[in-house]
Amino acid sequence: MANSDTYKGIYAMHKYWGKKPFNEISKFIEKYSKPNETVMDCFCGSGVTLIEAVKAGRKAVGVDLNPIAIKLAQASLTAVNIDEINKIFENIKTTLQETINSMYEMEFEGENTMVTHTIWKNGEPIEVWYRTDKEKKKIRVGNCTDIKMCNEPAIEAKWYPKSIMFENSRINVGKEQKVSDLFTPRALVGLSLLLDEIKKIEDEKLREVFELTLSGTLSQASNLVFVIRRRKKNKGEKLRAEVGSWVIGYWVPEEHFEINVWNCFENRFKRILKGEQEIYSLFSEKSDSYMQEYVKLINGSATQIPIDDNSVDYVFIDPPHTNRVLYMEQSLMWNAWLGLDEEIEWDNEIVVTEAKNRKKKNSDNYNLLLDKAFGEIYRVLKPNRYFSLAFNCLDDNIWIDILNLSVHHGFEIRDIVPLEYSATSVIQDNRKNALKTDFVLTFQNVGNNELEQISFKNDDLELEQMINGILESNPGYEVYNIMNVLFEKTIPKGYIYKVSKIVKFCAKIME
Repeated sequence: MANSDTYKGIYAMHKYWGKKPFNEISKFIEKYSKPNETVMDCFCGSGVTLIEAVKAGRKAVGVDLNPIAIKLAQASLTAVNIDEINKIFENIKTTLQETINSMYEMEFEGENTMVTHTIWKNGEPIEVWYRTDKEKKKIRVGNCTDIKMCNEPAIEAKWYPKSIMFENSRINVGKEQKVSDLFTPRALVGLSLLLDEIKKIEDEKLREVFELTLSGTLSQASNLVFVIRRRKKNKGEKLRAEVGSWVIGYWVPEEHFEINVWNCFENRFKRILKGEQEIYSLFSEKSDSYMQEYVKLINGSATQIPIDDNSVDYVFIDPPHTNRVLYMEQSLMWNAWLGLDEEIEWDNEIVVTEAKNRKKKNSDNYNLLLDKAFGEIYRVLKPNRYFSLAFNCLDDNIWIDILNLSVHHGFEIRDIVPLEYSATSVIQDNRKNALKTDFVLTFQNVGNNELEQISFKNDDLELEQMINGILESNPGYEVYNIMNVLFEKTIPKGYIYKVSKIVKFCAKIME
């Protein structure tokens, strides 16, 4: 198993939850399909599987319920003239940079200064970073002028979203909380001016580039950016502040940054531009008619895919892992700013969530909808072709349910491979005994509805002996390594040990 390459270029343009290592996915595509055949991902997210499929000369079908996901995938597969992109950015810069920056300009100690970062705590600006004509970075304590400039900007905002978010303590969303509550009044003005200017771009493909530049800007321009405190070398000195990033959910840290909106936008544009340059090099020579034939994107549910029976040669999916990532709730900030949130079919999302107004989204509903999605995969996948499922979960019942859903629809397991995450995420770091890999289970569409169901094996002595044996051969193994080995050995035999027991015995043995 190879480690994934670091995300860069096309894959670093915009954050999206749960991206998988593109270099590993490409190997599955090469193994289970041929050039000009059709590869489908009906939980396509930002489009990693689709991009790798088209790069490999395959046709790609992508389905996702999340509007921003389809928008990201579309942009990542559309070559746009780089000179035109740069020209539009310069026009936006000429029109708005000075106006936006005026909200961060103030005189301090006889000098004209430009605020780049403000650290807020309990509504007070405890630290302000600024630049002058002579120095790029100076630091001072905030004052009442900083508060007034932030909370009472001299410029009137254009349209910005006031969408109500789903109350959900797990992702730090309170009752009646709005998307706009994630930003300071000053940031709302700057972002709304940018959005208003972007809407004036006539060419749809170019406009989408800048819509995604804006949505990619949102997190760093919000109140969600935490402060990293590092101790200086000399003991007793004040802890030095560094800029963190947006972590999972909508947690506004007690200490958080407010970053100059124009700087956020310009920095995001530089990332977008690098990605667009790669997209252009990959796809610019392919005609519009070629891309229309080779790429089909559907903003809809995996439970009802509008394509013909037996029309797909290979399927690779990474479905939502119960409640691990609440894709659409956590994408609401992006969707709302781009005016996409009214299109969302929330009831069709395959997820388990603790949101108070989504109580129907429980394990039963998750299994029901996932069963329908597997049924659709069976319908569109050609006989005897392959279907790969990336999955990661600590819940015993979810594991057995997923495996038996596959069996129920006539899929016979052929291969199990551990797949490393592209990067260690906050979720993985914070979850006790977290799995640091996905398992990629590959099934063949044999159409045999009489396959034997997979069951739990309750033999604690045997399990403990197996874990001891694995650790004797591999003393540096962690829990997830041991699980990889156990699943590879037992699933083909029709059983698994409970994940909870594996974790329990590992903790006991590895003390």
